[in-house]
Amino acid sequence: MVDEVRITVRIPRELAKGVEKVQAARGLTPSIILRNALTLYLATIDGSTETERRRQFSSEYLFLGIDLLIQRQFPDAHQALMAEADRRVEALYAAS
Repeated sequence: MVDEVRITVRIPRELAKGVEKVQAARGLTPSIILRNALTLYLATIDGSTETERRRQFSSEYLFLGIDLLIQRQFPDAHQALMAEADRRVEALYAAS
């Protein structure tokens, strides 16, 4: 027996219509559709989906590559760029 909990939720009519479309097209129950959607949503906000991990890796790789190029080709500008990046991050997080 699967350990499950019943949760009652209200959703906008447009979402319900979307669930009905998927149900008709794929032959899935509303429970399966909503369970899959919630699983994907929670994995996405956790950053643990394959797509999100790939995006994070690509971003980090690009940032590191650009940093290395700037360090080697424009060493005088590197510290100024780092200071400006730090200032912008601080301003962004102070605003939120």
